[in-house]
Amino acid sequence: MNYRHPELQDRLAAEYVLGGLRAGARLRFIKLMRDDAGLRRAVAEWEDRLLPLALALPPETPPAHVWRAIAARIAPAATAARTPAPPRGLTWWRALSAGLATAVVVLAFLMLKPPVEPVEVRTVAVLSNDKTPGAMVVNTLPDNRLSVQPMQDLIALADGRALELWSISPGQAPRSLGVVLPGQTTILAPSLLPQQGDTVAITLEPEGGAPNGIPTGPVVLSGKVI
Repeated sequence: MNYRHPELQDRLAAEYVLGGLRAGARLRFIKLMRDDAGLRRAVAEWEDRLLPLALALPPETPPAHVWRAIAARIAPAATAARTPAPPRGLTWWRALSAGLATAVVVLAFLMLKPPVEPVEVRTVAVLSNDKTPGAMVVNTLPDNRLSVQPMQDLIALADGRALELWSISPGQAPRSLGVVLPGQTTILAPSLLPQQGDTVAITLEPEGGAPNGIPTGPVVLSGKVI
């Protein structure tokens, strides 16, 4: 594989910045970056594109139950500070008993808790246009479904029409992957995932999607399969 090819460098840099590279591939990419100024430049460009999108997200206020939980944890400590200390020997035994009890609970939890399998997500494509770089990210999930995530609110781009996702193989007709929501992540289950060399695109279609499975509206976002 020619890692000095500009298009491949751009795709790998996008997947690296978005966190889509697996552990081994990520380590190899980091090693390649050390000796390749082109890769470092591509990563910096993708970071510059996506950082404003992350900073544009509104701050989240913690739910009320989070604050109540914090207060509940702090209150016992404050009460204990006002309570006269028991005799030194009794304190030592209480601490030892509490420590053993905690250890038993933790050990039982670790033994009974089923192992959590990490969800392996792979970035398929990053969709952009001239005015909106990195507007949408398409990922594959372990069950071969697609997770389509807008990186910003695309309601204005949709302008009241449906956003339909397409996979376009060279020399073949576009294949609909489904209609996506402009303001939140959409999970799709196409019969065939986008393949290497395909272009993934978004068109504006009538409500419910393109009639007869043929795109009718303009392409507003597109990107090559990584």
